[in-house]
Amino acid sequence: MIDGTEPAIAAHFYRIPRISGQIVGIWPQHPRPCHAQILFIFALAVVLMGAVGEILYGFVHLNNLVIALEAFCPGTTKAVCVLKLCVFFGSHRRWHEWVHRLRGMLWSNRQEKGQQMLVGLSTIANRLSLLLLCSGTMTNTAFNLQPLIMGMYRWMRQLPGQIELPFNIILPTFVVQQPLFPFTYVLLTASGACTVFAFSFVDGFFLCSCMYICGGFRLVQQDIRRVFADLHGDTVEVFTESMNVDIRQRLGVIVERHNAIIDLCTDLTRQFTVIVLMHFLSAAFVLCSTILDIMLNTSSLSGLTYICYTVAALTQLFLYCYGGNHVSESSAAVADVLYDIEWYKCDARTRKMILMILRRSQRAKTIAVPFFTPSLMAFGSILSTTGSYITLLKTFL
Repeated sequence: MIDGTEPAIAAHFYRIPRISGQIVGIWPQHPRPCHAQILFIFALAVVLMGAVGEILYGFVHLNNLVIALEAFCPGTTKAVCVLKLCVFFGSHRRWHEWVHRLRGMLWSNRQEKGQQMLVGLSTIANRLSLLLLCSGTMTNTAFNLQPLIMGMYRWMRQLPGQIELPFNIILPTFVVQQPLFPFTYVLLTASGACTVFAFSFVDGFFLCSCMYICGGFRLVQQDIRRVFADLHGDTVEVFTESMNVDIRQRLGVIVERHNAIIDLCTDLTRQFTVIVLMHFLSAAFVLCSTILDIMLNTSSLSGLTYICYTVAALTQLFLYCYGGNHVSESSAAVADVLYDIEWYKCDARTRKMILMILRRSQRAKTIAVPFFTPSLMAFGSILSTTGSYITLLKTFL
């Protein structure tokens, strides 16, 4: 790779989340363009309108569980999205600086093997982010097409009734009557679309960030192996003084990079604490509600809509758990690499340095928030909790 050219990871860096973030005006950039602020204000307004109106509708119709759940499901998702939008917009300068630091770390590695590894991790993250975007878009499309299809069916059969709104929501009477009804319908469609782009960006951003941090830890592992591989230590029983000096110098650079990655992980955890906490708290309820909607709904169109919703909700939760799992595993793997190298051939001073790195690596870095640590084990636990909620609620039906 020629110095001065863009590394391979540049073309894949936050590819999908960047598009979603730019659409709703919250992609981290400084100074923030005027059009991004306008997009953010519009997205926040329509998502907030949907969240408040749908949750109120659910409380008003608690006597009918199916109707209430049909309102609570999208309403809860939009409420969490409002939080995500506000957190990112309010801290856009910090996010911009954080992304700049991360980019500098990934761009600094010019080894072909390292860049290939980073591109592979980024590809996985972007594909999962695209899956979330597609499943969310399908869900929003299903919500918006269902009233139109039902209205067309009634018109063809000459049955009484009129086209309903795509979401169960409480709005002022004059906006749900002609001539404002079409405008309200489009506005609610935009509310669903902005919700999809918002969680596609935030959740995809989290996953990509975790995968890049994982890549940083793996680059550290490669660098540690390279330090000892370059010495051709298999030809000697004990490293010479000059070899030990070279090892300490190169390990010193690796320690600085390792500390920088840990700092990036700590800052990511701090900024995402509220988002991850609220998402995990609401995840079991949303999954439980969507599955119950599928079980209780007699309409095939509604059932198909909530199948798409369930896929999107599961994908959202999986992204957080998958990303957090990669960070903790790659962080702990640094200690395994240090143990496998020929540390026993080093002098006492070099061994102490290796031991210090080893002890810090043994405390695996995690994306820990109060009550939760995103991991595949947590993913399984939430699914189990969801199943328990469904079983409990079925006894009241």
